[in-house]
Amino acid sequence: MAVAALDFACHGVHAAGFHEVYAAESEEEDEDEPEKNSTYGLDSIVEGVFISQNTQTEVEKLGTSFEVVLVGQRMGRRELASELDFSDQGAREVEKLQDKSIGISEEQLPMSDEDYNTLLKIVEAEAGGEDMKGKILVANVIFNRVKSPQFPSTVTDVVWENVAGSPQFSPTADGRIYTVTVSEETREAVNRAIDGEDYSQGALFFVEEAYADKGNVAWFKKDLKFLFKYGVHDFYTYP
Repeated sequence: MAVAALDFACHGVHAAGFHEVYAAESEEEDEDEPEKNSTYGLDSIVEGVFISQNTQTEVEKLGTSFEVVLVGQRMGRRELASELDFSDQGAREVEKLQDKSIGISEEQLPMSDEDYNTLLKIVEAEAGGEDMKGKILVANVIFNRVKSPQFPSTVTDVVWENVAGSPQFSPTADGRIYTVTVSEETREAVNRAIDGEDYSQGALFFVEEAYADKGNVAWFKKDLKFLFKYGVHDFYTYP
């Protein structure tokens, strides 16, 4: 009986000890549990995406807000859905944007690096002493020719066109196009003309009468329509 009681007491002590230790471990694990389950940085973004795909509730914040990553600004899911509205109103807005984009693209002329460099040089050679508007006007005339079916379709071909042995732009004949140094003002003028700044009234020709061949000046006045004079140049088009 004494031995049995002692054995029972020992088992009771061991059992109590075991449960006490286990309980302590459980409390420590519970305290650590949030630490193990928390997600940070990229993991939180991924978790946020998965959660947002599997719930209809609005996700307010998960670690580093995945709304910021996805749309560039803080926006709830319902707000984001409204931004992606493809109703009739949305379709009309898209159509307006497409029309505007097409209009812009049609106004812009395709130009290679060679075209751009040629344009800079011919504007400098023809209007290096003119003001900004005078320079833009020379670029305008070249663009008008590119758009016209009566002239070549690229800037380089327009500038270097030779009709029956007669060059269209004198700097290509006397070599000035090779020797000019393009100024920053000329570069700005060309860029502004490329962007659509146009004072030309559709002019296809210009001439500096004081230095032009008299026969050419007579042809201008007889066969072309005078538009206006600006700086040293007279501007003409076909009648």
